Amino acid sequence: MTQKQLPLWAKDYLQYIQVPAREPSYSYLKEISTAHLNQIPFENISTLLHYKAYHEERKLVEDEKKFVKQLFQHHMGGTCYMLNSSLHQLLKQLGFHSRYTFLGGGHVALLVRLPGEKEELYVDIGNGAPFFEPIRLETDPGNVSEYGGIEVRLRPGDEFGTYKYYRYVDGTLLTDMDWSFDTKKSYQFDDFQPAIQKYFQPNGAFTSVLRCQIWQLSQKRSLSLVNNVLSIRYRNRKVEKQTLKDRFEVRNVIEEEFKLPKLPVEKAIGILEGMGVNIFQEQKEDEAD
Repeated sequence: MTQKQLPLWAKDYLQYIQVPAREPSYSYLKEISTAHLNQIPFENISTLLHYKAYHEERKLVEDEKKFVKQLFQHHMGGTCYMLNSSLHQLLKQLGFHSRYTFLGGGHVALLVRLPGEKEELYVDIGNGAPFFEPIRLETDPGNVSEYGGIEVRLRPGDEFGTYKYYRYVDGTLLTDMDWSFDTKKSYQFDDFQPAIQKYFQPNGAFTSVLRCQIWQLSQKRSLSLVNNVLSIRYRNRKVEKQTLKDRFEVRNVIEEEFKLPKLPVEKAIGILEGMGVNIFQEQKEDEAD
């Protein structure tokens, strides 16, 4: 695989995550996953900015070109639908075999196969979890994806080809993420439209709150902003929290800590206020999904 063989959007995508074009391999897939989680945020700011447009069009489509354009123009990432669908398109351009899987009726992830191999690898850069390397579901049933007290374990279900997703924060299982998935089922992006419609409903998990999360492995930490609460979780499991008083402080954190100066966070806060949500009111503390 050479850079010249790729479409412009794929070249720009790799440039943004600072990864060169290489031949498909496990190590290359790990490199892409790690770089993605460190360069591109999991956030719903883009969701809020597209909220009105979605309700006019009533459909969300795969659009890797728009995704890459928004990376450079606005430092936007997204949630699972845009993050994993765009990575899906990139991986296919790079020579991987990639297809969708669907967890818990609402979360989209990827099953990726290397050339010449039969086993599919679980890849997921779309829910703020430490999936820095692909998961071998069949040959590594005891897998643990862990960082700083956040753990995700994918365990075989009762039927062949089925798995369950377990997420722990500091040893506590998150019961609201009780997800299962069936690797025998195949999906097209349009199969997710009913779930996407629920995702864009008013007062939903991503339409009534402000979220932004990113990993910074070079600094041995991850950052999570939920409304006006910034959580800094370190590799040694230490967690620091800071309550932000106003938009200026939110903007400062996005620029100075997240290093995402183009992210239009003020617009997202204004949209939430238009829907009756004041992110500076006292909120229940939460971890980014």
